[in-house]
Amino acid sequence: MARILTNERNLLQRQNAIARDLLLLKRMRIVEWTAAALLLAAALLLKSAGQPAGSFLLVIGGVLVFLAIGHEFRRREQVAEQAETAQMRAAKEQVARLLDEKLAGDHFILNDVRLKAGREKCWIDHLVVAPSGMFVINTLNWEGRITGDTGRQAHTWQICAPDGKTRPARNPVGRTLRERRILCNWLKGTNLIWERVFPLVILANPQADIHVTNAARRVLTPEQAVTFINDFCFETPVLSVAEVEKLALTLNEQQAKG
Repeated sequence: MARILTNERNLLQRQNAIARDLLLLKRMRIVEWTAAALLLAAALLLKSAGQPAGSFLLVIGGVLVFLAIGHEFRRREQVAEQAETAQMRAAKEQVARLLDEKLAGDHFILNDVRLKAGREKCWIDHLVVAPSGMFVINTLNWEGRITGDTGRQAHTWQICAPDGKTRPARNPVGRTLRERRILCNWLKGTNLIWERVFPLVILANPQADIHVTNAARRVLTPEQAVTFINDFCFETPVLSVAEVEKLALTLNEQQAKG
């Protein structure tokens, strides 16, 4: 088993923030609907009695109804985001567990890495530090038929969901290459080897039907990624075991400071 130094926390924080928002929206909707019902009832009574104040209360009650409906739409958006965030977090945790279970003990895994080099910064889903090199991993939970090209000029991919709806998605290889560049710039200050850094995109959803041109060694399933990393164990190491541990711990310390 590999050694995990950091776990996913960014999506967990987002989940907690959404839960707080949903609780607030629930309370606001209760207050708004209750107040609107009371004001509208009072407005009808006053208008039936010929009191001019009834019209004013009717307007205020209508405004509260409008606000309550708006907050209901917001609640539905938040519920959908909560479900999507939970699925994405589960996918990333699944990949992290697989890497932990299938990689050798001299491999270090850092999940949800925040890295800064100069003026550039990025979030890396998973970073594997091994004697054979480093692996920058971007995990996605896309479902359906995925078509695209890993080339730099192919900015957009297409995802055809199981329900037949097609939507564009930004080419994730570009993001992963950017993360690799930032990591390499950071590594230049460590006096350790930095040329052997591999960018990988993992499509973690079992329902992902991958049709990506030039995907070899770049766009993989979780199992293919593990095989890809393990195959490098037979290559000549570029880092000693001590250097691997020092580098992984240094990255971990930077996370603690951040």
